[in-house]
Amino acid sequence: MQKENIVDEGLVGDEQGEDMNSKGYKALHSAILTRIHNHTDEEKQNIELNAIKFKMLNYLEDESVELVLAGTFIKEYLKVLKVKQKVFAAYINWNPGNLTKLLNGSRKVNYELAMILGNTFQVDPALWLRIQDENELIQLRKLNSSKFKNYSLRRLYDFH
Repeated sequence: MQKENIVDEGLVGDEQGEDMNSKGYKALHSAILTRIHNHTDEEKQNIELNAIKFKMLNYLEDESVELVLAGTFIKEYLKVLKVKQKVFAAYINWNPGNLTKLLNGSRKVNYELAMILGNTFQVDPALWLRIQDENELIQLRKLNSSKFKNYSLRRLYDFH
Protein backbone atom coordinates (compact mmCIF):
# COMPACT_ATOMS: atom_id res chain seq x y z
CA MET A 1 0.00 0.00 0.00
CA GLN A 2 2.81 2.43 0.86
CA LYS A 3 4.47 1.78 -2.52
CA GLU A 4 1.26 2.75 -4.29
CA ASN A 5 1.14 5.99 -2.28
CA ILE A 6 4.68 6.87 -3.29
CA VAL A 7 3.95 6.26 -6.97
CA ASP A 8 0.63 8.09 -6.74
CA GLU A 9 2.38 11.12 -5.25
CA GLY A 10 4.48 11.56 -8.37
CA LEU A 11 7.70 9.76 -7.47
CA VAL A 12 8.01 8.19 -10.88
CA GLY A 13 7.34 11.57 -12.42
CA ASP A 14 5.52 12.76 -15.42
CA GLU A 15 6.61 13.46 -19.01
CA GLN A 16 9.03 16.14 -17.80
CA GLY A 17 10.76 13.87 -15.27
CA GLU A 18 10.49 13.08 -11.62
CA ASP A 19 8.99 15.48 -9.15
CA MET A 20 11.76 15.94 -6.62
CA ASN A 21 9.49 18.02 -4.40
CA SER A 22 6.80 15.37 -3.96
CA LYS A 23 6.26 13.79 -0.55
CA GLY A 24 6.90 10.37 -2.04
CA TYR A 25 10.24 11.35 -3.50
CA LYS A 26 11.34 12.99 -0.27
CA ALA A 27 10.24 9.93 1.75
CA LEU A 28 12.14 7.57 -0.53
CA HIS A 29 15.22 9.80 -0.44
CA SER A 30 15.09 9.91 3.35
CA ALA A 31 14.67 6.12 3.58
CA ILE A 32 17.69 5.59 1.32
CA LEU A 33 19.85 7.96 3.38
CA THR A 34 18.76 6.26 6.61
CA ARG A 35 19.64 2.86 5.19
CA ILE A 36 23.03 4.09 4.02
CA HIS A 37 23.86 5.46 7.47
CA ASN A 38 22.95 2.12 9.05
CA HIS A 39 25.46 0.14 6.95
CA THR A 40 28.59 -1.09 8.68
CA ASP A 41 31.95 0.07 7.33
CA GLU A 42 32.46 -3.40 5.82
CA GLU A 43 29.09 -3.23 4.06
CA LYS A 44 29.89 0.23 2.71
CA GLN A 45 33.24 -1.03 1.44
CA ASN A 46 31.61 -4.02 -0.27
CA ILE A 47 29.11 -1.71 -1.94
CA GLU A 48 31.95 0.47 -3.24
CA LEU A 49 33.89 -2.59 -4.48
CA ASN A 50 30.81 -3.88 -6.29
CA ALA A 51 30.28 -0.43 -7.80
CA ILE A 52 33.76 -0.61 -9.35
CA LYS A 53 32.98 -4.03 -10.83
CA PHE A 54 29.78 -2.62 -12.34
CA LYS A 55 31.74 0.33 -13.77
CA MET A 56 34.01 -2.21 -15.47
CA LEU A 57 31.04 -4.07 -16.94
CA ASN A 58 29.38 -0.83 -18.05
CA TYR A 59 32.61 0.28 -19.71
CA LEU A 60 32.58 -2.82 -21.89
CA GLU A 61 28.94 -2.29 -22.82
CA ASP A 62 29.33 1.44 -23.52
CA GLU A 63 29.42 2.45 -27.17
CA SER A 64 31.75 5.40 -26.60
CA VAL A 65 35.33 5.28 -27.73
CA GLU A 66 36.74 6.85 -24.59
CA LEU A 67 39.59 4.74 -23.28
CA VAL A 68 39.53 3.71 -19.61
CA LEU A 69 42.68 1.91 -18.56
CA ALA A 70 42.58 -1.25 -16.48
CA GLY A 71 44.92 0.69 -14.21
CA THR A 72 42.14 3.19 -13.53
CA PHE A 73 40.01 0.42 -12.07
CA ILE A 74 42.95 -0.97 -10.08
CA LYS A 75 43.56 2.49 -8.59
CA GLU A 76 39.89 2.68 -7.60
CA TYR A 77 40.08 -0.70 -5.87
CA LEU A 78 43.23 0.28 -4.01
CA LYS A 79 41.66 3.59 -2.93
CA VAL A 80 38.55 1.88 -1.55
CA LEU A 81 40.67 -0.73 0.23
CA LYS A 82 43.09 1.97 1.47
CA VAL A 83 46.08 0.02 0.11
CA LYS A 84 49.09 1.98 -1.12
CA GLN A 85 50.49 1.19 -4.54
CA LYS A 86 53.87 0.16 -3.11
CA VAL A 87 52.17 -2.28 -0.75
CA PHE A 88 50.13 -3.73 -3.61
CA ALA A 89 53.21 -4.05 -5.80
CA ALA A 90 54.97 -6.00 -3.04
CA TYR A 91 51.85 -8.13 -2.49
CA ILE A 92 51.79 -9.23 -6.14
CA ASN A 93 55.59 -9.56 -6.23
CA TRP A 94 56.04 -6.74 -8.71
CA ASN A 95 58.51 -3.92 -8.90
CA PRO A 96 56.68 -0.65 -8.00
CA GLY A 97 57.85 0.83 -11.31
CA ASN A 98 56.16 -1.95 -13.26
CA LEU A 99 52.95 -1.38 -11.33
CA THR A 100 53.14 2.32 -12.16
CA LYS A 101 53.52 1.40 -15.85
CA LEU A 102 50.43 -0.82 -15.60
CA LEU A 103 48.42 1.89 -13.85
CA ASN A 104 49.19 4.48 -16.53
CA GLY A 105 48.73 2.11 -19.46
CA SER A 106 52.25 1.51 -20.70
CA ARG A 107 52.13 -2.09 -19.46
CA LYS A 108 49.33 -4.51 -20.37
CA VAL A 109 47.25 -6.91 -18.33
CA ASN A 110 48.36 -10.44 -19.20
CA TYR A 111 46.73 -13.75 -18.27
CA GLU A 112 48.75 -14.26 -15.08
CA LEU A 113 48.06 -10.75 -13.86
CA ALA A 114 44.37 -11.15 -14.73
CA MET A 115 44.27 -14.19 -12.45
CA ILE A 116 45.98 -12.26 -9.65
CA LEU A 117 43.66 -9.27 -10.04
CA GLY A 118 40.64 -11.54 -10.33
CA ASN A 119 41.41 -13.38 -7.11
CA THR A 120 42.47 -10.28 -5.22
CA PHE A 121 39.50 -8.09 -6.12
CA GLN A 122 36.97 -10.93 -6.59
CA VAL A 123 36.38 -10.04 -10.23
CA ASP A 124 36.34 -12.59 -13.04
CA PRO A 125 39.86 -12.62 -14.57
CA ALA A 126 38.28 -12.62 -18.03
CA LEU A 127 36.84 -9.17 -17.26
CA TRP A 128 40.33 -7.74 -16.83
CA LEU A 129 41.39 -9.30 -20.15
CA ARG A 130 38.27 -8.03 -21.91
CA ILE A 131 39.05 -4.51 -20.73
CA GLN A 132 42.62 -4.83 -22.01
CA ASP A 133 41.35 -6.15 -25.37
CA GLU A 134 38.72 -3.41 -25.67
CA ASN A 135 41.35 -0.75 -25.01
CA GLU A 136 43.66 -2.16 -27.68
CA LEU A 137 40.82 -2.20 -30.21
CA ILE A 138 39.90 1.40 -29.36
CA GLN A 139 43.51 2.47 -29.89
CA LEU A 140 43.77 0.58 -33.20
CA ARG A 141 40.53 2.11 -34.45
CA LYS A 142 41.80 5.59 -33.66
CA LEU A 143 45.28 5.12 -35.14
CA ASN A 144 44.65 2.99 -38.23
CA SER A 145 41.01 3.41 -39.13
CA SER A 146 41.71 3.92 -42.85
CA LYS A 147 44.05 0.93 -43.04
CA PHE A 148 41.38 -1.52 -41.92
CA LYS A 149 38.75 -0.12 -44.27
CA ASN A 150 40.73 -1.68 -47.11
CA TYR A 151 39.59 -5.13 -45.95
CA SER A 152 36.14 -6.39 -46.90
CA LEU A 153 34.42 -9.50 -48.11
CA ARG A 154 33.94 -7.89 -51.54
CA ARG A 155 37.67 -7.15 -51.87
CA LEU A 156 38.48 -10.71 -50.83
CA TYR A 157 36.24 -12.08 -53.58
CA ASP A 158 37.84 -9.69 -56.09
CA PHE A 159 41.31 -10.63 -54.88
CA HIS A 160 41.18 -14.24 -55.99
